[in-house]
Amino acid sequence: MTNRIKNISVAWLISSLLFGSLAIFVYVQQKEAAKQSVQAASELIRQELDSQLHNIDVFLKHAERLDETCDAHTISLMREQVFVNPALSEIGIVDEYGRLLCNSFGRLTPPVQTTEPIKQPGLRYHGPIITDFLQVPAFVLARTRNDGFEVNALLPTSWLSDTLDITRHKNLAFIALLDGKSGVPIFLRGKYTLPLGETIFPMTDVLEFEGHFDDGTQKYIFARPLAALPQLTIMVASDAKRLSAIQPVWLLALLLLYCGSLVGLTMLLNHYDSRVLSSRALLLGAISKQELFNVYQPLVDATTREVVGVEVLIRWQHPVEGELSPAYFIPEAERDGSILDLSIYQIERALTELRAILKSKPNFKVSFNVNGYLLTCADYLEVLHKASQAIPKLTIELTERDVLSQAQIHSVLQSLVNSGVEIAIDDFGTGYSGLHYLQSFPIDLLKIDQTFVASIGMDNLQSPVLNAMIEMAAKLNKKLIAEGVETAHQAEYLSRQGVCVHQGWYYYKAMPIQKLKEVC
Repeated sequence: MTNRIKNISVAWLISSLLFGSLAIFVYVQQKEAAKQSVQAASELIRQELDSQLHNIDVFLKHAERLDETCDAHTISLMREQVFVNPALSEIGIVDEYGRLLCNSFGRLTPPVQTTEPIKQPGLRYHGPIITDFLQVPAFVLARTRNDGFEVNALLPTSWLSDTLDITRHKNLAFIALLDGKSGVPIFLRGKYTLPLGETIFPMTDVLEFEGHFDDGTQKYIFARPLAALPQLTIMVASDAKRLSAIQPVWLLALLLLYCGSLVGLTMLLNHYDSRVLSSRALLLGAISKQELFNVYQPLVDATTREVVGVEVLIRWQHPVEGELSPAYFIPEAERDGSILDLSIYQIERALTELRAILKSKPNFKVSFNVNGYLLTCADYLEVLHKASQAIPKLTIELTERDVLSQAQIHSVLQSLVNSGVEIAIDDFGTGYSGLHYLQSFPIDLLKIDQTFVASIGMDNLQSPVLNAMIEMAAKLNKKLIAEGVETAHQAEYLSRQGVCVHQGWYYYKAMPIQKLKEVC
């Protein structure tokens, strides 16, 4: 090594240490600023809600003056309050027996039977409900008067939606209005998730937490109960990686400093860069070296707990980076065309590894993920047809967006079905397929996306969608598999709904062939 190279190396080392120190300092400052931004968003939303709820509660506290006979003056007072308060859609008076006597639209003849008022003081809430007159979802605030009558106010969820609009704020993972005792979301924007292994409910005070969440990510949350209604809490969350994002102006300054110190090192790196292989060459080389290997995600019969099949997934045992998931190399393989070689390799390897299991279990289902490009490749289709002869229950999983939008795929799918291959739609419900696609394409099986399975037991908009999907599949005579089953409650609920084939960590994680042979 010459003196010049030594000097460049020393300069690079010093520059790197300086860059690292500055980067850590900037990182800490930016992270703290990002947390303050999350807190500011939470406080802004909380103040907006508290302001409106306080105004409504003031009216409800003075509701003793409202005449239970619902005279014209009473109707006028209620109607005036609806007009002046943008958060309100309706006010009603309920007698001690639970009969809605009148609302801001007028007196009801006969009264409408509702829920009997709770005999306790203080502001309370329930809902959302569908209002009788406007037929829109609404959130209910109520107080019981001294005479046992209840006066309630309805807040349309459209108003809550505007107040909790996540697009008004930057870098938020979710905004949730929660029941502070149970943690159940009353209203939600974004993907709701909670700290892993942490008990945060019931919540009575300010909460600030950063760490692992049950969706496998790192997040930061800030939560505070409402002043006007302490039973409810506003919780705002941001992904931890967004908290760590350095502002462009600082990043530019650091990069300029670093690049300036690396002028000499560039001469050394150029030689290396010229020898870097293309992504296609790297992946084809990995196939030839058998660095790629299959793992198998079991499909379980929830009734018998028997493994009745597998979804075949692929991993890369990279000599430098270690084990890589498909997210690191499949998108690049799809762009450069090496996905064809990779997919053929995956099928051939699976045929070899599963031979013993298929011999003992002829009805064992084996499923491969396929995209629209592969279904246009004659070589892949030939391998798939040959595989169907060795695997009687061979299934290919397609995505709604990538395949069902291509009309020319129809004849290919029909040919596969004729040769005994089962066609499944993966992540069903997240794309845009409807009855037209399900009826016109030769689809045998629908895999319920894990986001809908995760909604089981949660009061959110996806819960009724899951039940509707199950009913639709039954009417269309389509088989169902539930993905992402992670709890006993989810498994039991799905089984009661007639979905008996499950896939998820509640049963097994994806495993190598040796482990699969043990559980089979």
